[in-house]
Amino acid sequence: MKKFMTAVAMSAIIGMGGAAMAGESPKTESASYEDIKDIIWGKELSIYEGRGNGDLSAYLANTAENYAAWPPYSATPNDRSALEAGAKNMEGRDQEELAMEFVDLIVNGSTAIIYYQTHMTRAGDGTPVDYRYEVTHTWVLEDGEWMVFGGMARELPER
Repeated sequence: MKKFMTAVAMSAIIGMGGAAMAGESPKTESASYEDIKDIIWGKELSIYEGRGNGDLSAYLANTAENYAAWPPYSATPNDRSALEAGAKNMEGRDQEELAMEFVDLIVNGSTAIIYYQTHMTRAGDGTPVDYRYEVTHTWVLEDGEWMVFGGMARELPER
């Protein structure tokens, strides 16, 4: 988990410069672009930190009504019930090591889409792996809180 936090801190530092839209500061519910970015990126980091500890409760607590996401291993998008089932399977899988790199965030009113990359070097069961993904999550304001409405991940393609 220490490696995760180091990676999180580094990715946050690296990511902070890349996302700000050169002097732009769009407003949403009286929050600046930077405030929205900090809130959403902080929630993303919290979701993955919990996941690294075998706990998806932070993810479940931050899903919007009618949530759906399309993980790279699934033929179709899944709803919240699939996420809940996945949470049960995560119990005891607390050895994941994962680095995250912020790529970008766009905001339009009460909707935001965050883009980031992940690099997993150890799975939750302790198995060494080398998995790299590109991830998007769509966030919506629901009762004044930013909540994940949808997402999609894919293996990082060679470029």
